[in-house]
Amino acid sequence: MLDMIAALRLPGVNMDALVASQRDNLEALNASNQAALEGMKAIGEWQAKLLQETMRELTTAIGGLAQAGSPQQMVATETELAKKAFATAVGQMQELTQIVIQANQQATAAIARRIPESLGEIKDVLKLPDPSARS
Repeated sequence: MLDMIAALRLPGVNMDALVASQRDNLEALNASNQAALEGMKAIGEWQAKLLQETMRELTTAIGGLAQAGSPQQMVATETELAKKAFATAVGQMQELTQIVIQANQQATAAIARRIPESLGEIKDVLKLPDPSARS
């Protein structure tokens, strides 16, 4: 498609500069998409790890409850398990938040770098004279 655009000739438009600019825009978009994909992959890996840890802790908890003797010991054990579960959940949410923040930052960085470059290329595309060249 970019080759077809390059073949067009419009007065006052530098088609080669336009094609180069659009190619760079597509590369930035591709880099952004790649970062987003890596972020989704990291979240999937995190979820798999979380599932494994949860199953391991559940097995341990069930074994601990079976060994509790009196009702008071069972309540104490259940309370301790609930406290651990809450602390684990908070830690996991913080970890997930960091993964999402990092993925978002990486995904937007390529686009954020490209926008000023793209705006600067407009004068090349439109064959505008350099204002500093005037005397």
